[in-house]
Amino acid sequence: MSPPRVHLITALHCLSLLLLSLQVGQAAERFLLSTEGSGRATAYLESGKIITFLGRTHVAWLDTPPEGFRIRIRTLDRSTGQWSPAWTIGEAADNHGGPALTVDAAGYLHVVFYSHHHPFRYRKSVRPNDASEWGPVEEFGLHLTYPTLLCAADGTLILSARHSYDDKPWELDLWTKSPNGSWSPQGPILRSRRSNYAQFAASMAWSPDHHQLYLSYRIYEMPDYEKKDAVTSVGCITSTDSGMTWHQIDGRKLELPATIDTLEAIVTCDSRQGRIADSGSMAVSPTGVPHVIYSVKVQETAEAYLATPSPGGGWRHLHLNAFLPQALRNHALILQGGVTFTAAGQPAIICTTMNHAFGEEPWGHPSTGLVQFSSNDRGLSFRTIALTPSDSKTPHWLPNLEKPTGFNETPTRPSFIYTEGDAGAGLKDVLRNRVWWVPID
Repeated sequence: MSPPRVHLITALHCLSLLLLSLQVGQAAERFLLSTEGSGRATAYLESGKIITFLGRTHVAWLDTPPEGFRIRIRTLDRSTGQWSPAWTIGEAADNHGGPALTVDAAGYLHVVFYSHHHPFRYRKSVRPNDASEWGPVEEFGLHLTYPTLLCAADGTLILSARHSYDDKPWELDLWTKSPNGSWSPQGPILRSRRSNYAQFAASMAWSPDHHQLYLSYRIYEMPDYEKKDAVTSVGCITSTDSGMTWHQIDGRKLELPATIDTLEAIVTCDSRQGRIADSGSMAVSPTGVPHVIYSVKVQETAEAYLATPSPGGGWRHLHLNAFLPQALRNHALILQGGVTFTAAGQPAIICTTMNHAFGEEPWGHPSTGLVQFSSNDRGLSFRTIALTPSDSKTPHWLPNLEKPTGFNETPTRPSFIYTEGDAGAGLKDVLRNRVWWVPID
């Protein structure tokens, strides 16, 4: 029999979801979180930054005030529509050191931050559902970047992160922390085939029953670092034991660490053939179906797709460019962004578009804007709206979507944050970008 505390938490969750559904019009407008955002204030897609729990929404990002890089967080009281002041959780090494958030069953917030090839820093909120005060800093790991942080059903924290090396291929590592324990390495999940730079863009999501874990990835590895050639591969794997063992989507067990050669990819591209793949953060539908979004850049354009497993094996690829408004139909559609599910069980996708000429650098291009894809038929088709001006001279980009990472709830209108402003020229640039919070329509 479940203890009374579990029944109380379940009852509070149900009450909170009811209150959220009744709060029509509350917190319905976008909100300016900061005017001190860094060049990557809301990056990266794998690091969830929005948590809603018992009527409060907590949002974290990376600022650059005069004293340096700082992790900020604000809280929205959904009953009043009022935002808290910005609180500082800690500092970051550079513009790659932004936060990853999750929440446990009791409502305590957990955050990992700081590192770009350093040890991570971890803190836990002093009180449940309260971001105003944090416990002591704990450091763990070496040479880690890009945290993905989840909370398992038993309260164990699960984290994936890139592990860089000087003399061997880089890897995607798994770490865990039991409710009363320390951070412990569990070994690598993915590995590059080469010793050059690599990145994994690993997005993790739970099945609705909080039992099966999915991990989508975009492996980026460089066969020739000097020429900046890149092989990119997008795919998805799954685990039923909180990441200790992993399988292909069709159930075949993976030998770890897996590589591009041993994984069943959704798509693989080679820049030497003029193609580069990007991916966004994944989500799992209320019926347990993983949804992975990706794009393929070819010269000055890009095509984006929503991929879901086909019953007979392989993947179904839904072309998203076909749903763009006519004014944006010729723009490149690039997956910095992600997919999430509304409380009604419908998929919503936030993507970036841009209108750049051949040879121009796409990263932080001034034409970058945001579009939203919404569905009423479980993702068979989408209606699309532009969220930002298409003629802007300032990029609106790096959207980070609210989605389940632990015991957080899904509001009637889940939200996302994004950066309005330039990327900057280097890792340490102090910028004054705007950081926006926006509820999904």
